[in-house]
Amino acid sequence: MGERRRNVLRAKRLFFHYRAKHRTRQRSKLLNDYRNNRIGAQLQLTDLGEHVVEFALDPRGSSFIEQKLKHASPMEAAQLMDALRGHVLTLAMHKCGLHVIRAALNSVDKASQIEAKAFNLYELLAHVLLLSLHKYGSRVIELVLEHCTEQQKRHVFEQLHGNLLSLATDQYGSFVIRHVIEHGRPEDREPIVRSLHENLFTLVTDTHGTFVIQHVLEHGLLEDRERIVHNLQENITSLSMHKDGSRVIELVLKHCTEQQKRHVFEQLHGNLLSLATDQYGSFVIRHVIEHGRPEDREPIVRCLHENLFTLVTDTHGTFVIQHVLEHGLLEDRERIVHNLQENITSLSTHKVGSRLIELVLKQCTEQQKRPVLEQLHENLFTLVNDQFGSYVIERVIEHGLPEDRERIVRSLQGDMLKNAHRLHYVLPTVHFANPAKMLAKRTVGKTFCLIFGTTEQQNSLIDQVCAADNGSSSGSSPLLKMIKYPFGNKVVLKMLNVADSARRQKLMFTIKTAPIKNTAAN
Repeated sequence: MGERRRNVLRAKRLFFHYRAKHRTRQRSKLLNDYRNNRIGAQLQLTDLGEHVVEFALDPRGSSFIEQKLKHASPMEAAQLMDALRGHVLTLAMHKCGLHVIRAALNSVDKASQIEAKAFNLYELLAHVLLLSLHKYGSRVIELVLEHCTEQQKRHVFEQLHGNLLSLATDQYGSFVIRHVIEHGRPEDREPIVRSLHENLFTLVTDTHGTFVIQHVLEHGLLEDRERIVHNLQENITSLSMHKDGSRVIELVLKHCTEQQKRHVFEQLHGNLLSLATDQYGSFVIRHVIEHGRPEDREPIVRCLHENLFTLVTDTHGTFVIQHVLEHGLLEDRERIVHNLQENITSLSTHKVGSRLIELVLKQCTEQQKRPVLEQLHENLFTLVNDQFGSYVIERVIEHGLPEDRERIVRSLQGDMLKNAHRLHYVLPTVHFANPAKMLAKRTVGKTFCLIFGTTEQQNSLIDQVCAADNGSSSGSSPLLKMIKYPFGNKVVLKMLNVADSARRQKLMFTIKTAPIKNTAAN
């Protein structure tokens, strides 16, 4: 480990040396003229001369080289590559230089590759570790592996094998290892995969190493997957609850054989409630619900039903139940609705549970939803005035049957003024809530009535809010009380948008003739 760390530090020091060396060069007249369009189409690769590296490191200059290489003769390509010799490492660690290297490697013929003279790949092969740990250099190493000879590849693999753990846990080095796993020959892959197995748990729980193991699961041999499952079988639960490990468990369930997955399912079944209520474990359970075979899903769904109320009110567990509603069988949805029937109102006013009720209204059949809708109708005013319950009523108004929408709008219409009248009395007593947010929830129902109500209902509502309130000492209309609050103001604006011309004038007249309070004495 100490030797690997020294190699990494040595590579990084070399990178910073090259970056400082090439950072402050001044732009030449040739490049400056080209960038400012003072040189026309007559400029050719052979005209670059000593400025070829400068062009290769410039965004516009590198694009020029790439375009010319596509149509260059073998002699022109060979001359360019000869001019770049000695600067390939600099190009490999530069965004623009990377594109030039790719174009150059694609332009060389087979003879040039074998001789390794035209582009001097040995300059890159001497710094495999440095480049593999670099943002752009790592991509160059992948290109080298695609174009170099088998003898040159052996030199690359020797350096990769000696620093495998450092590379596999590096942001960019992991890409190189994954490239070898996916595209390498069996004899090239085998020592790398063997070394990965020796450090399996470290890699699975590492931010970058986990992607290397995932690549083995996706592109490796059957025996590679078999060995991974065997080595991880004592840690299935802990890995399922790990940020990086959970994704590996999902891929085990996706790519391994039924026999290999059997032990995984046994551990999942034995720790289901803990997994379903965990941030990452819930993803594993949801994967089984969506993609598992019926015999794999059945014991999991059965256990979920036994802990239904705990899960629907849990931040992560609710998503598992929602997944059953979306991807489960018809009888699964029916059983969920039946078991929650006694708690529809309390769940609708719950931060997490309200989302589930909305999904029930979206996914279930009309017959399954009817008991739910009846409870919502019976507790309409409680829900409309609740921070989360109002969202449930919105869904019914927006997506429900016309008769349910009509029933809600008609019920709210008669209570609209009472709610508006008492807002300024209720809000000051709720010290823990933001009054603006509380008012937003109470006005949302009115807004949806305006949007989805019939013309007759919209007009009736406007008439009511414009009428004088005899229960108020000032006799002012509910409209004037509503516009004192930001979200009540939005409802008034919505009224102006949907009203016909006569009622729009009525609204404007009520606002314009409002009495002005004299504050001079204060």
